[in-house]
Amino acid sequence: MTALLLLLTLLYMVALLLISRGLSRLQPPAAPATRPFISVIIAARNEADHVTPLLEALARQDYPREQHEIIIVDDASSDGTAETIEQWLRANPHCPIRLLHSEGRDQVISTKKHALAQGINAARGEILLFTDADCQPPTTWISSLCARFGDQVGMVIGYSPYEIPAPHTLGQRFLALESLSLAALAAGTTGWGRPATCTGRNLGYRKSVWLQVNGFEPIARFVSGDDDLFLKQVLDRTSWRIAYALDPGAIVPTRLLPSGKAFFRQRLRHASKGFYYGWKMSSILALAWLFNLLLLVRAISSLCGPAITPWAWIAWAGKAAAELLLLIRFAGPMQRMHTLTVFPQAEAAHVLYVVLFGALGPLTRVRWKETTAHTHTLKR
Repeated sequence: MTALLLLLTLLYMVALLLISRGLSRLQPPAAPATRPFISVIIAARNEADHVTPLLEALARQDYPREQHEIIIVDDASSDGTAETIEQWLRANPHCPIRLLHSEGRDQVISTKKHALAQGINAARGEILLFTDADCQPPTTWISSLCARFGDQVGMVIGYSPYEIPAPHTLGQRFLALESLSLAALAAGTTGWGRPATCTGRNLGYRKSVWLQVNGFEPIARFVSGDDDLFLKQVLDRTSWRIAYALDPGAIVPTRLLPSGKAFFRQRLRHASKGFYYGWKMSSILALAWLFNLLLLVRAISSLCGPAITPWAWIAWAGKAAAELLLLIRFAGPMQRMHTLTVFPQAEAAHVLYVVLFGALGPLTRVRWKETTAHTHTLKR
């Protein structure tokens, strides 16, 4: 077991070093000759408490008002979300925002993707940008993502940290560090031309790309996946380049999860899709899970045994060093070095976290708002 643990440690460290190297391969934004027309699309369900700050943030965008539109699709909210939006629009009639109402949601599994698809079909722009109703994009968001759309770029990935309000408890700071870790992974792998993940809270792609992969139809049986599973479709079925917006001006903060239960449910939903990324990615995820399992078992056995053996702790130190290097290389340009202050505490819990959610995710029933299904029984 020790030899296998050390081998997996070496592979893990090499992989993270390569991902770190990928950050330096990210290309700077191009200077667009013209400003294309942009469509921003948001699906909102029961977001009455959060949608007003979103609207105000979108109204402050520095992108020319005549060159963009904002489409919000109300996904059958029951808390007055649509009424809140309509009231705000009456008070701000010159903002390029229009409200749509999702139709036919009772006939689909993924109501969010269904709502987004209606917004996409109504969009006038070739470049589509996406965020969520509980996010607050900065003034430079549209401009920064648009600058990444070179002639060969079909998709742009952005960073969306949990920073509303500013994290202050240890759990909230752990959550912020985890979102930084996933963003670093996405950015580094994008540098090698094969991004591992993305988030729909800060994402953009061409309408022609969406049409080329037949929209969300190939992934319609999944409750979620409008971001990472759609990314896989673009990677597998098109030749478009994918860019990462390594720019503080492109960061879209989102609200902290309201409770530990919400965090647990969200992480199970994310982990539940592990077997649907294709055999290569699933194999990598399985090896990473096995590495963490062996590390946990060896650490516990070392503490409980008659004598402490160093191998588990050497492996743990190597893992932590490679992870910290990647995080530093990403957090620096994104002006998020303060997020790393809880790294030692988070590193101590990370192995158990990976083992737990990696084991439970494929067996769970996934849920988005009031939609629930089991990933293994969903039918198109």
